[in-house]
Amino acid sequence: MAEPIAFGGFGRYKVTGTLGAGGMGEVYAAVDEVLGRTVAVKTLRGKHGGLAARLLDERFRQEARAIAALSHPGIVQVFDLDLAADPPYIVMERVAGPSLKERIASGKLGASELRALGVQIGRALAAAHAAGIVHRDVKPANILDASGGTWKLADFGVAHVPDSAITMTGQFVGSPAYAAPEALVRGETTNAGDVYGLGATLYEAAAGRWPRSEASNALLAPVPPLRELAPELPPELTEVIDRAVAVEPGQRPSASELADALAGASSQGGTIGHVTVIGSPAPRKPLPWKAILIGVAVVLLIGTIAAVTTRAPSTPPVATPTPAPAPAPSPSPAIPEQPVELRADPPAIAGQDRRANKDWNKLIDKLTKGELGEAKKKLSEFERKWGESEETKQLRDQLADVPDRPRPHEDD
Repeated sequence: MAEPIAFGGFGRYKVTGTLGAGGMGEVYAAVDEVLGRTVAVKTLRGKHGGLAARLLDERFRQEARAIAALSHPGIVQVFDLDLAADPPYIVMERVAGPSLKERIASGKLGASELRALGVQIGRALAAAHAAGIVHRDVKPANILDASGGTWKLADFGVAHVPDSAITMTGQFVGSPAYAAPEALVRGETTNAGDVYGLGATLYEAAAGRWPRSEASNALLAPVPPLRELAPELPPELTEVIDRAVAVEPGQRPSASELADALAGASSQGGTIGHVTVIGSPAPRKPLPWKAILIGVAVVLLIGTIAAVTTRAPSTPPVATPTPAPAPAPSPSPAIPEQPVELRADPPAIAGQDRRANKDWNKLIDKLTKGELGEAKKKLSEFERKWGESEETKQLRDQLADVPDRPRPHEDD
């Protein structure tokens, strides 16, 4: 294990310390001396021979392929790899941590944290499943706290990937305590198994413990309803998590449905406003009071501007025998000739995390002021911090089609 430390690093990656070790190899803290960023370097342990060595080598390559095939803010990124090196290594994003397992050890998660966690990892799993990848080992130890309310899924070392050379029917891999019943009994590898693992993880984060354990007599024991262990949580939240750990795979939601259900549970009792900036045909949704007030204010402001621009200058309010012809209205640079409508529906994370809510409202403020250039910047910042979603993608596509225009001063 000390060998890489002895020669200082792996190519351009200078080792600065050891982050941990597992069955497959070691993980080192390092600095990319070309780009100047901190990274994590995962190596393959070289102490096995024969079939064990070949299996480890293939799983290592499998992990590299699995993560490299995915680009999602909820999944630890791969920056580089060298499978021909001795030992082979993968260079990954270094996540601050701690793991969710360590976080739970210090206390249960509250409702808002649970929702954010479930939505982010649920969407990460949905992206993996869409690529044909099944993680197979979703558990608290494999979810990392990236700070700022962001969570990332890690360790795809036993993932099932398309055309894997080591996938065998009926073979169980993963951690038994968090494995779905069908995986334990029949060795089935399905997306539903990942959903069960995430449900078990959320259950433990909510209750402070997961009722099942590695003991063989407890692996298939019934799981009590979460409300019995966490009565302080909203019932709609505990019910969603209970569905994720249903015994029958068909009774569980998909990863995407689980994320949506958790987001829906979080929106009850309050939502972030929708904003419509006038113009193109888009299906309208009921607007909350904040957006309605903004809309009314905009209409009144436009009406006031129109009245001022059409009023005859310095005309005293004295009746005349014949009305003077109204001056031709001058074009106002503040109102575009072709109105544009932008829909800005809030992503789920904005309904779960106070800081995400604040960042989203800053973006909304720029949109309502017509500062589209600044809105684009705020949107990019939001996605970097909180991840991409269908709502942010939709807004980004709309903004890409709208040219930036300088915002006139009121006295122009």
